[in-house]
Amino acid sequence: MKKAPILSIIFLVIGTTYLSAQKMTMGFIYPAGGERGTTVNIEIGGLNIKNATEVLISGDGIISASIYTPDESADKRKRPIRRKLNDQSSPQLEERIFVKVTIDKKASPGLRDLRLKSAGGISNKLPFEIGQYPNQLEEKESTATNPNQVRQLPVTLCGQIMPGEIDYYSFQSTKGMQLVAAAKGRALVPYIADAVPGWFQPVMRITNSKGKEIAFCDDYRNSVDPVIITTIPETDTYTLSIHDAIFRGREDFNYRIELGEIPFLVSASPVAGKVGKKTKVDLIGVNLKQNNLTYIPLREERNMLNAPGKNNYLSNPIIFWGVSKTDNFQITPKMHPVLEVGDVIFDALDGPNQVKSYELYARKNENFAIDVLARRIGSMMDPFIIIKDASGKTIQTTDDIEDAKQGLMTHHADAQLQFRVKNEGTYTLEIQDLIGNYGQDHFYLLKRKENIPAFEVFVSPANLSIPKGGTGIFRVDIFGKEKFTPALEFSIKGLPKGFKLSNLKTRPGTKTWEISITAPDDAEEKQLHLEVSATATIKGKEGETVTQKAIAADNMMQAFYYTHHIPAAGFVADITEAAPFSLQLGTSSNRSSQHVFMINPGDSVIPIPIRINRKAGFTEPVELALHKKPKQLLLDPVSFAPGETEKTILLRINPDFKKSTRRYRGTFSIVGTVNGEIDKKGKRTFQNALFREYSEIFVLELTQE
Repeated sequence: MKKAPILSIIFLVIGTTYLSAQKMTMGFIYPAGGERGTTVNIEIGGLNIKNATEVLISGDGIISASIYTPDESADKRKRPIRRKLNDQSSPQLEERIFVKVTIDKKASPGLRDLRLKSAGGISNKLPFEIGQYPNQLEEKESTATNPNQVRQLPVTLCGQIMPGEIDYYSFQSTKGMQLVAAAKGRALVPYIADAVPGWFQPVMRITNSKGKEIAFCDDYRNSVDPVIITTIPETDTYTLSIHDAIFRGREDFNYRIELGEIPFLVSASPVAGKVGKKTKVDLIGVNLKQNNLTYIPLREERNMLNAPGKNNYLSNPIIFWGVSKTDNFQITPKMHPVLEVGDVIFDALDGPNQVKSYELYARKNENFAIDVLARRIGSMMDPFIIIKDASGKTIQTTDDIEDAKQGLMTHHADAQLQFRVKNEGTYTLEIQDLIGNYGQDHFYLLKRKENIPAFEVFVSPANLSIPKGGTGIFRVDIFGKEKFTPALEFSIKGLPKGFKLSNLKTRPGTKTWEISITAPDDAEEKQLHLEVSATATIKGKEGETVTQKAIAADNMMQAFYYTHHIPAAGFVADITEAAPFSLQLGTSSNRSSQHVFMINPGDSVIPIPIRINRKAGFTEPVELALHKKPKQLLLDPVSFAPGETEKTILLRINPDFKKSTRRYRGTFSIVGTVNGEIDKKGKRTFQNALFREYSEIFVLELTQE
């Protein structure tokens, strides 16, 4: 009987990839910022960071950032003391490097992305803040009776919380002062490396000289970082304290607290306007210079609005939503119009249990799409929407819908719906807060669209490292509607000639994918700004395609195995120096785009020839492992002895494997030890650095009689 292929197991194996086997990962930055116009020395803790050679900080305002060796005898600041009984230390924070950052005095305040770079690539990002007030670092392990003394106001207090620790700061304040204490904790380390002890959840309180509490805050609005806004009742000495909500701690439980009579913007109205157009905005906050301003959003969707405050300081930023120039935008219309496609309305709930109603006309089989933004634009509202037909019958409701673009937001409370109208006619849309709350901070943005995108695509990491002559591999996550199953085809803009791509088309129903980019041997060492797009052909609509631009993100852990996509400014490929070895399928020097290995009936072992192409001077042992190993295949540990270049590895078929027509994807990776140390003369030597190396794509094809 003729043999028929019943299973193809395709392994995404890709060129010569040069990545840290244990990726260079930052766990904390301390202090996580500095005052503009100053030079600040910071300590970075992490894993595999000791061989970093450069510091990359996004945005404007950084004059220089360089790694240095500190004079330990001159470093007088507090060093946290580990407690033996409740030590929560992590090996992912053990390595240390020190960085000197010089900030321009004209720099705009706010958060920047800081990354480390080595010959093996780029690290994760962590926030670094350019502040307006002098840094003051905690100087001792303080108590309520022996606090750190605040030298001046306003100030930015910087410290680290260890297990069971409470940090105390005393300061002088006068009667009637509008005091603000705004903490950043979670904002500085927005994810955790090992899930234990978890995220920092800061708690703050202020007491007077007699120990009486005058203010307390745990969470502030939609954030776990506390903010205290209070009027000082009497001229006195006050004490601010901060600790973790359940008294955990570690070096990455670090904070920055802006303290003083500083401008703070609570909210504004409206917080949306047309891109490029002036919008008059009423301001809600304390210590502001004015009650309103004119603002022009420069981009669609998320903009950040600051308000001027006293003494030429700027307030904290809040979200201001940029509405497309082509949309019909209205602010709090006196009469609710009949909503047409492209209508965008900003409004707020004025009273308890208020229901806002809108009319919509739809033709038979017309697509009906509504998006309500509230939490996404800083509102406290939890919107709930109802669609009723002309008889008043409820035909559709919706409450929460998760938006992957919101990164670490776990309280997805905005509402969105889409369906096809069965009968032509006039419909009613009702919007209300789920539990009937209202007020100036319960606002929303209502949009009627032609449709809600059928899918969204995220690429991670946002910074991809590719060695000259080697390959970088990045992940694609696809978020589609419940019934979205089409295959996707990807394209990438921004690559110079000579770069090669692989694995650009998915199977139907794919949720996670990997794509590779291979650089030529003579590639220039620089950063490439790339744009990834995905195109789907919609089932049942022959020839109709939908294309979505991918969102660059970092895939970060919340706790244990739950991850978030944290949107980044863009997708960047960093071309690095060449790796000291490469992996090749087979023993010939000719590379093909795809290798096929046949699995015959009854086979239990698949032999695959592998060659290590070693560059001059590299004789280190190399270990072979299977990347993202499917359950159907087994691979015993494989080692290449020092200087060894060729061998045949044996992939075993799992005895429990059941023959089927399903497909599986994975990657082979070689993990080797190569030199990555920097000698005293600043030259790189090749020993003790870990790398990951990928081969080309190959296919395993199973056949039976």
